[in-house]
Amino acid sequence: MPVSRDEVSWCYRLILGREPESEEAIQAHMLRDDRKSLLQEFLSSDEFVDSAASASFRRSEGTILSLPMDVESLHIDVDVTHRQLAGIIKRIKEAWEHLGITGAHNSVLTDPQFLPENLAESIDRFWASGVSEAEILKKTLARHGYAQITDKICVEYGCGVGRVTVPLAKACRHVHAYDISKAHLSLAETRASSEATNNVTFHLCSENLAEPLQKCDIFYSRLVFQHNPPPIIKLLIQQSLRSLRPKGIAVFQVPTYISNYRFRAAQYLQKNNVRDMEMHCLPQQVIFEIINNEECALLEVREDSSIGMPQSNTFVVKKLRDRSTPTKASNGLGILSRLRFGGDKSSSY
Repeated sequence: MPVSRDEVSWCYRLILGREPESEEAIQAHMLRDDRKSLLQEFLSSDEFVDSAASASFRRSEGTILSLPMDVESLHIDVDVTHRQLAGIIKRIKEAWEHLGITGAHNSVLTDPQFLPENLAESIDRFWASGVSEAEILKKTLARHGYAQITDKICVEYGCGVGRVTVPLAKACRHVHAYDISKAHLSLAETRASSEATNNVTFHLCSENLAEPLQKCDIFYSRLVFQHNPPPIIKLLIQQSLRSLRPKGIAVFQVPTYISNYRFRAAQYLQKNNVRDMEMHCLPQQVIFEIINNEECALLEVREDSSIGMPQSNTFVVKKLRDRSTPTKASNGLGILSRLRFGGDKSSSY
């Protein structure tokens, strides 16, 4: 059943607590197939996820709902040509450079309170959210033998303006912080300097994202991979796991299912580049295969609330050995190596 203008308007008012920003936005939401997909779109939006309303919603529910077992398959191009990958990376880089200039803090946490015109009143809450996030990471690591991380090297991918970077640096021996946007990195460096944090090295991501990351004991990324199309998410997970030293631990968040989502590289590259943040996903089984291929073990996978609905997962992964190290022993995930996902060029959930 088609979505009406009134239904879109009331989603804005009841879920986001505001009026629609433009007629174009209303028209775009009216393209949804039905009311259910419209509601899910609003509940999974970054604006709602990072709002007080979202926190209240999660507290009232008392738990994070799980995806049912009968969800439909997603048709996704996971593997693309080198030319297509270069084109996708170029679009994402341009978008995040633009976002870094026009509203860097709001691009990290998309709540109106972090827009440039409101930032002076809310900046303390912004930095405090990074401290809380770092504490959650420390407790996660402690469950898996990293009770003390003062001697550990950490790689943070998608550091943004340094929201989590500085708290991590206060806990670890050294942090290597990566971002694709020069504008974000500049603000992150300013933040680190203002906090007298001198054990952080900032890195601008290479143009093709193929340059190896610094070797580390801890890899961390949240609210980052989801803004990249599936072929880039796959590449970034591979790079993150390859950066780990043996027994190192990676904690990263990825949406693994979005209703009605599809990704075709050729169609994506034909669209106009609006230089705005995007939301993408990568199916769980593809991530499991990457973990297996990179000589790692899956320690935990948790449905989380990062995008407001149960489509998002947090993965905790341990490096068993370097890929170059021969071994006859199984890492316990060997069965995954026999899985194939929709041919060479695409994958389904």
